[in-house]
Amino acid sequence: MRLCFADLHVHTALSPCADDEMTPPRIVERALAEGLGMIAVCDHNTTGNAAAVQAAADGLAVIAGMEVTSLEECHVVGLFPDAACAAAAGAEVTGLLPAAGEGYADFFGEQHLLAADGTRRGAEPAALATATPLDVGAVVALVHRHGGLAVAAHVDRRSFGVVGQLGFFPAEAGFDAVEVSRHVTPDSPKLAEYAAYGLPLLRSSDSHTLDTIGSARTALRVAAPTFAELVLALRGADGRSVALA
Repeated sequence: MRLCFADLHVHTALSPCADDEMTPPRIVERALAEGLGMIAVCDHNTTGNAAAVQAAADGLAVIAGMEVTSLEECHVVGLFPDAACAAAAGAEVTGLLPAAGEGYADFFGEQHLLAADGTRRGAEPAALATATPLDVGAVVALVHRHGGLAVAAHVDRRSFGVVGQLGFFPAEAGFDAVEVSRHVTPDSPKLAEYAAYGLPLLRSSDSHTLDTIGSARTALRVAAPTFAELVLALRGADGRSVALA
């Protein structure tokens, strides 16, 4: 087993609220500089840049993911076994969204589809900043249907966290893990509350800018930095583990 530091919630310039500097090569460069061995690309309601970041990675494991906004405006992170599974899930989610109309980009921001070298290859026409028509349980089911792990994103936040939006933690939804943000320190007394949900805890940065990548991280004890090993670590299988770092 080896120790691997992971930041499992990083946005690219495809997310309308992320900086334009969040390109595949710059994300990879920053993650390596921060000593990370694994990241997950989780843009809002799309997986359109995940494969590009994977292609740009050299010495860094990149999980293809997505941050889905539910009908209740809860954020759910989906982590997928490969780019193909992620693309299928992303197409399903993005297909549920309205088109980004006139003035959308001026208000929410641009949505840049990027190549591995960081050049722009287009713009996403769907309104990624809007909520899907799927409730929390349906979002989790969609992630699972495509072979992914469903994580309750930044559960400590009042806005867009499942507890803040619903007023309670939906245990019946079937989450695989709970994420806390960089605002929750590894020694915070609030962690006991989140641990009471009975699921593994992850700590991720939710980075929208380069300078916050790795500002929150999870310590994985795994045989290798892969999706399959992440699954086993969440189960605590054969000496594997997850811990806040």
